[in-house]
Amino acid sequence: MKKAKLVKKTNKKTQKEQIPENNLSMKRIVITFACIALTFVAFYFLTDFLLSKRVSSADSSSNSSSTNTRVIPFSKLLTQSAEKYYVIAAIDEKTEAYERYLSWMSKTYYTIDMTNKVNEVYMGEEEKIGESVKDIRIKETTLFVVEDGKLQDHVSGKEAILKYLEDELDKSAASSSNS
Repeated sequence: MKKAKLVKKTNKKTQKEQIPENNLSMKRIVITFACIALTFVAFYFLTDFLLSKRVSSADSSSNSSSTNTRVIPFSKLLTQSAEKYYVIAAIDEKTEAYERYLSWMSKTYYTIDMTNKVNEVYMGEEEKIGESVKDIRIKETTLFVVEDGKLQDHVSGKEAILKYLEDELDKSAASSSNS
């Protein structure tokens, strides 16, 4: 039995056509990736632009309000830049009276919204005041006096805070009238 020989015939024309097709498909891949990258970059800058507009409009609306407080998270209680400042950790939303006293005294103050989920870990059944923020637990609205990054004093309860602030206002008025 004779075996048949298979002869491969290559057509030079078909090889020449295949090479440009491969180059063309590589060109398409590069163009596709460039379009995808360009789209991601465009969305990044668009998002950045829209978010900066949102933040600036929120800042301008908060600056136009009559209060001059800054809301901070409880974890930043001892890390503010002022040398001496007051922090009102409010369990209820009514901090206007405290803020009024502090603004009359021209004191730097901040507020903490204890109803915020982030701050709820610092609430407890019993009041506990420690050296660091992680050791502090409050059960009612509390005023903290912070000086040089250390807790100097604290007052708990609405009536006690108002009494403390009245006394501080009287001291402040007395010292300014003696000058």
